[in-house]
Amino acid sequence: MSQLESIKILKSKSILNATLDHFFAGALVIKDNRIIDIVSENIPQQYQNTNNEVIDFGDRTILPGFIESHAHIFLSALVAAKQIILINGHSESECVADLVKKAQAVPNNLPGDWLVGKGWYLPHWIPCRMPTKNSLDQVFPDRPTVVIADDLHTLWLNSAALNKLLPKAAPERYDQDVHLDKSGDPDGVIGEQTAMGFLHEIFNYSDQKRAAILRPYLTKLTQYGITSVCDLALLPAKTAAGMDDQIYPAAYKNLALQNHLPVRVNLYPYFGRGVAEIKQLRQKFTTEQIKVAGGKLFFDGVTSSYTAWMKSNYEQKEIRGTPNIAPNLMKNLIFLAAENQIPLRIHTIGDQAIHQAILDFQAATAKFGSLKSGHHCLEHLETIDPNDISLLKKNDLIASIQPSHPLLDYQTVSQYVGRRAARMWPFATFFQRNIPVAFGTDSPVVTDIRPMQNIYFAMTRQTLNGDPPGGWHPKEKLSLFQALQGQTINAAKACSLEEQTGSLQVGKSADICVLERNIENLAADQLKNIQVDATLLAGNWTFK
Repeated sequence: MSQLESIKILKSKSILNATLDHFFAGALVIKDNRIIDIVSENIPQQYQNTNNEVIDFGDRTILPGFIESHAHIFLSALVAAKQIILINGHSESECVADLVKKAQAVPNNLPGDWLVGKGWYLPHWIPCRMPTKNSLDQVFPDRPTVVIADDLHTLWLNSAALNKLLPKAAPERYDQDVHLDKSGDPDGVIGEQTAMGFLHEIFNYSDQKRAAILRPYLTKLTQYGITSVCDLALLPAKTAAGMDDQIYPAAYKNLALQNHLPVRVNLYPYFGRGVAEIKQLRQKFTTEQIKVAGGKLFFDGVTSSYTAWMKSNYEQKEIRGTPNIAPNLMKNLIFLAAENQIPLRIHTIGDQAIHQAILDFQAATAKFGSLKSGHHCLEHLETIDPNDISLLKKNDLIASIQPSHPLLDYQTVSQYVGRRAARMWPFATFFQRNIPVAFGTDSPVVTDIRPMQNIYFAMTRQTLNGDPPGGWHPKEKLSLFQALQGQTINAAKACSLEEQTGSLQVGKSADICVLERNIENLAADQLKNIQVDATLLAGNWTFK
């Protein structure tokens, strides 16, 4: 085969490489899965060969492939497969009614006659009080029923489900995670690690079954222009088979062996497994497309349940939240990761959790030096103290955020944190301080959020319906180029992939997204509806 036979050339009047703040006209020359040249629209003679695949996209915008930097992929795939039913409602009764309606329309494909829903969110309920098993018992007296809260930290169950699952609850977590009624009996609400253990019992599938559930969902992501995903651990559950953190590398390997893996997968299992197991997973499952990229930890909870760890008390409360991991233990784990060159992704929502994590990374770097490859990330960073922002850059930390999240809570956050709400989710400030900002969705906390919608959220700080007018704290809006960087090159940094992908540069993998039209001069509210025409992974079409 001659040198020119395997060349693919993509032309457009609108190309963004993600490292520059402007679009340009030209062509990408691809060979052996990589970009080997970037040329003008007038293709040089050396590449003019009838065997080459040349596609002229006109003025449609060509971008680096989008990267989902924070998601929980298996649960998202269960939602897409309708094994978890999405519901809505602004009260306990509304959620029950919607579950009944939607359960009737969805065939039961779960073993054991389970019914699993997702979609209740206490801050949006009127009255704002926890549900109980009684409302579910009235409509599902015999069928075991579980409804996952939108924050993924809490379950709401009926009596039939409690009877099946409570005997399997870990005794050491029972008092912390099981809500009780006035008589001392479980009231139907289960939190944190026990909740994750219950999900394990319901969805305790083989790796082959998990692969079959993952495959259509990952294929769907290519239609959004996504070429790489970061699959982050949920809180771990102790099971008979060991620790289940919803990270299943064997299922991804199953897909790769069948040539059915259309994205790069970067896995972040729970770091509490231990360094030895993380290294074993790396050796066993690292391939061209699958990488055990680091570890995940949870320092605190969420503001809506008063479990995010704050520097001062919540509004009208005498509590400030507590860490999920004792601070001295978290410091030891961060030191262990630094010593062994393992990037960490740490869930930090409260300002005290963020502050302490930064100090621990600073101390670890002073003792063990910086990572030779990859980056540590703080996840969510919702209530960061302005005085701590400069420390992110100083300690080479990535700000991993979800542009849709402020729009979930903007109407209620002041009820929890008062005036501190004005400094939450400071997207533009991060960019002004030269802190890499990586975009994800945290799916299935939110579902079916496409990267172009993430761009819209970051640029407008408004919901898809345009609320609130002018945007929530509009001074923190991003420009188009900043938002696109968050979804491409900065997200690649969060995945420790920036040497391989995330920008359109010679020598990098040809991970590419082609939009349906030119976006250079579109208003932000037009971006949310932009579709993808084509997606390439390593120069091969995954969607076209």
